[in-house]
Amino acid sequence: MEESSLDVAWNKFIEDQGESIEKEIYEELKETANIFDVDDGTHAKWTDDRVLGLLLVLDEDEAEFLLAAFHAGIDGIEDASYQWAAWATCLMGIIKQSLVVLPDDYGSYEED
Repeated sequence: MEESSLDVAWNKFIEDQGESIEKEIYEELKETANIFDVDDGTHAKWTDDRVLGLLLVLDEDEAEFLLAAFHAGIDGIEDASYQWAAWATCLMGIIKQSLVVLPDDYGSYEED
């Protein structure tokens, strides 16, 4: 199967500029790693010191729901315990995924 002209052009672009674009993106991510923007939603970022930061973005209703589910679960209401556990499971998923994508050499990128 022949490559389309778009594929050929894309491959040439990546060959010529891919490494410099990769470095530029990496540097931008490194410079903004300590910035948590609520517009980005709930997310996690690693620092150069391999410290994971988590930003939880909740609107008022979500925050009230979580607190109510937490307290109701403590009071023994099974459905509330389940809802709280479901939310906590999602949070653990974010942490797990953050560990999966952390490269061994994170923070030690050498510039040429």
